[in-house]
Amino acid sequence: IRESLQVVRSRDPRIHRMPFLDASHKLSGKKEGGGGSDYHALGAMEVICSSMAKTLQTALHPPDWLQGNYMAVRYEDLVVEPIKTLRQVYGFVNLAVSPEMEKFALNMTSGPGYSSKPFVVSARNATQALSAWRTALSYQQIKQVEEYCQQPMALLGYEKVSSPEDVKDLSRTLLRKPRL
Repeated sequence: IRESLQVVRSRDPRIHRMPFLDASHKLSGKKEGGGGSDYHALGAMEVICSSMAKTLQTALHPPDWLQGNYMAVRYEDLVVEPIKTLRQVYGFVNLAVSPEMEKFALNMTSGPGYSSKPFVVSARNATQALSAWRTALSYQQIKQVEEYCQQPMALLGYEKVSSPEDVKDLSRTLLRKPRL
């Protein structure tokens, strides 16, 4: 709650919306407790996504001083194509990627590490984290995130889910090319 409150306190009072989920909904999925923590988590999500939307809009329509000086990198791109993405990032800052760095990137994103808990993954199995939200969150929770984060999600190329079955179909990617 403390961390969410810190984020919520930075909120622009003009952007506050009431959560569209019913009052009994708990983000944590627990039947008891939660209460204010869910409200604060929703507020924090609203602030974070609003801030991200502003940042991405600036990147889409950069002022002169920012043109050519900004690169957006999605976590998923780094995990799915670590060498290609690493080379793009290094190239952006005019550096060459060493073979050791490429090996490190591969190890950190697709090595043999494993954790059975969603979002608690070792540094060597980042591919598991890509879809962890699809098994850990309810459809209702996902729709809540999509509501608050629709603009940054659209700019970054994240598709919305259309049904609970859509969420669970891990063979279907929910990524498309970002607009940045």
